[in-house]
Amino acid sequence: MISIIDIKQGNRRAFEQVYHEYHERFFLYVLKQTSSRELAKEAVQLAFIKLWEKREGLSPDFPVAVQLARIVRTTLIDLLRKQAVANKAINRLSQMGYATVTAAEPYLDKELRFRVDRIVNQLPPACRRVYLLSREDELSYKEIAQLLSISPKSVENHIAKALRIMKRLLLNGVILFCLLSF
Repeated sequence: MISIIDIKQGNRRAFEQVYHEYHERFFLYVLKQTSSRELAKEAVQLAFIKLWEKREGLSPDFPVAVQLARIVRTTLIDLLRKQAVANKAINRLSQMGYATVTAAEPYLDKELRFRVDRIVNQLPPACRRVYLLSREDELSYKEIAQLLSISPKSVENHIAKALRIMKRLLLNGVILFCLLSF
């Protein structure tokens, strides 16, 4: 039996044991849900990275499989949202009369991730901190508000501002990328 306590304390062997026990199971689950080997591989890999990075926050009250399932699910949702943004940009470009970018999609996906990271780093500091706590640390608005000693409405405003900036800069970057690559 794998102990959550061991993982929380940084025991690499316990983590490796969890990896070997659950990797294939979650890979097959995501593959079944998405029919994409690449997406399944990425989602499960990112989920295990998050499990290790956030190990101190694991609860000894729940089995590791339950907690890992939650991480896999939220990671998959995040990846699907990012993919939806990219697809939306591609559809807009197609509607605007630009060439179809299907051949460039794998590169565009990596380029999009790179651009998102750069844009997040360019956000105003408070806005960036709130955004990262929400999206990467998966904290609720209420939890962020308590952590930063601000109101939940301020958290909401920071997230809205971050998303506005990101959408504007991201769409401009994707359009420029597509124009330069054709």
